[in-house]
Amino acid sequence: NGATAAATVPNGPAQERLIERALAQAGVAPGEVDYLEAHGAGSAIGDPIEVQAAAAVYGKGRTADRPLLMGSVKTNIGHLETAAGIAGLIKTVLAMKQGVIPRHLHYENPSTLVEWETLPVHVTTEPEDWPQDSGRPRRAGVSAFGISGVNAHVVVEGYGPTNGASAGNDGNNSHAGAPQRVAATLPEPAASPPPSEEAFSARNTRLLPLSAKSDEALRALAGRYLAWFDSQADELAADGAASDTLLSDMAWTAAVGRSHFGHRAGVVFQDAESLRQSLTAHAHADAEPGLGAATKVAFAYTGETDEWVSMGGALYAREPVVRAMLNRCDAVLGEDRRASLLDAMFGGPGAEGGLSDPEWARPATYALACALTALWASVGIRPSVVAGQGAGEIAAAQAAGVFGLEYGLRLAAAGSETEAALDGVAFATPTVGLVSGLTGRVMDPDQALDGAYWHRQAVGAPLAIDGCAETLAGLGVDVVIEIGRDAVLAPLLAEAWPKTGENAAPPILLSSQRQSSSGEEAATEHADSAFVEAVARAYEAGLGVSLAGLFAGETRRRVSLPGYPFQRRRFWLPKPGRHAPASN
Repeated sequence: NGATAAATVPNGPAQERLIERALAQAGVAPGEVDYLEAHGAGSAIGDPIEVQAAAAVYGKGRTADRPLLMGSVKTNIGHLETAAGIAGLIKTVLAMKQGVIPRHLHYENPSTLVEWETLPVHVTTEPEDWPQDSGRPRRAGVSAFGISGVNAHVVVEGYGPTNGASAGNDGNNSHAGAPQRVAATLPEPAASPPPSEEAFSARNTRLLPLSAKSDEALRALAGRYLAWFDSQADELAADGAASDTLLSDMAWTAAVGRSHFGHRAGVVFQDAESLRQSLTAHAHADAEPGLGAATKVAFAYTGETDEWVSMGGALYAREPVVRAMLNRCDAVLGEDRRASLLDAMFGGPGAEGGLSDPEWARPATYALACALTALWASVGIRPSVVAGQGAGEIAAAQAAGVFGLEYGLRLAAAGSETEAALDGVAFATPTVGLVSGLTGRVMDPDQALDGAYWHRQAVGAPLAIDGCAETLAGLGVDVVIEIGRDAVLAPLLAEAWPKTGENAAPPILLSSQRQSSSGEEAATEHADSAFVEAVARAYEAGLGVSLAGLFAGETRRRVSLPGYPFQRRRFWLPKPGRHAPASN
């Protein structure tokens, strides 16, 4: 604020410089701001200085028929001291959404120290529609001036319709935000423009993340969502599928619009009924799992065996990241073989023998593993250590940064002919712990990963399960994620996990995919559920999951959801007891 005559006398030039700086940082011209939420201290000297400063800046480029509208929330609720600025901001945002600037109360005797007739400002003595400008969104300034001399000014820009309609008020949910396209986080080797949203099948499984700072609050939150869900019955589609717009927007808002605390529940649902059942169970549970504290993740890469037609097909149909990776592998292998890897994986006509032929099974296993690695990365989960078997170990090495996607694919397709495939390959030092499938130990940075090593791996050398389990336990791994077509390695590692010692606690086991007993992808309609369920368990375990990745390629918007159920307690001091009079 600078030097002033007294604590209650503001510095007009300092206010002007402040507003000019805020406008410059926002890249907004003064004449493009419609309304000023003034600090409005209510003092005989302070208010005229604030009006003069605002007019000096915001009057530039403003025509007489478009004065700067002014008001202050203090006429409604009085002085709030340190909360005055945020109260003004809240009022301004609500006014933007409604498209109406509220009446400035008690404006009966305008200050005679302000030349109202000559200044380009107007106090809103009655409710007024927000000025319309079809070429830009609504804009406002909000001021907060502290008696200590700390001045603040915020330039606020609205979103959504600019024709006077209330943003998000489309009849479905009057408290919905603007539609937002969720970008797909594509890995660098597969970087390419993602297909349009219409090119993908709808996701039939959703995750509603709930979190709180105690088990009691978590149960209360589940109860609030259950009540919210019942209140929205008329808004749901007839089939109540998880892909329903309202349910999808609910899951999106909870994923990206809420803080995520230590006590968590990942509610996975395929339709409205399964959502209701899960919320009911959580709301009435005797006890929740408690505080998730997992920190170290191992990826276990399955080798090639028992592949089935359409392996990974559901994720390819729904997930932009998986499709981008598999398309890239298909293009690379197609240059070498003049045949389609995707046809081999999904039963097309362009790959004779399909996955029953090891020459297709190995690269298909590798490609699917790389796609799943990228899919987990898109939700924020990356491994601290990797291990694998067969073609899965090649994928593990690729995930550890030993070589690129294309080199690994050619190595997986080469079978036992590894020397030619490795011609010209420069091996890099692993960026994460790489456990050798041959020894079960973490590879030294200078250990040779030459043709001889990969030849032994290619001819089917058994995985050193006991050594791998001991190594992972010694590294403090508490979550093992299976990267492959089904849960194969993770259960074996859990069985071999040390039963005694400080690292004897069994890890949490998660599977990226699931195979049914019939040898086909489980429940085709909800074949993406295994991955979503695995993400939910990772979330509950306390891992830092980026849940926006579950909506990649979609267009979603935030909706109004239940707030946090604070567990209120009183801490009144007890009344002091009366002391007996002193005796003589």
